[in-house]
Amino acid sequence: METIYILAKVDASHAESIIVTIGKIEGVKFVHAVTGPYDVLICMEGPSVAKLLSRSIKEISGLDGIRSTETLVAIKFD
Repeated sequence: METIYILAKVDASHAESIIVTIGKIEGVKFVHAVTGPYDVLICMEGPSVAKLLSRSIKEISGLDGIRSTETLVAIKFD
């Protein structure tokens, strides 16, 4: 199982609806409003990084009210 984290900057007027919408997307493990330079933290898990990145671009980055995103790919050391 692969994991990515997405940091998003959002328009304040859309924050609550964005969080609710993202929480319903397949593979999203959690979504939280956060303080600091970003407004929302999203964790996604799935079978491959490629599929997670594709889903994040198609279903998250284009949402109304998302100003920008930064994606972090988790690296596992066994």
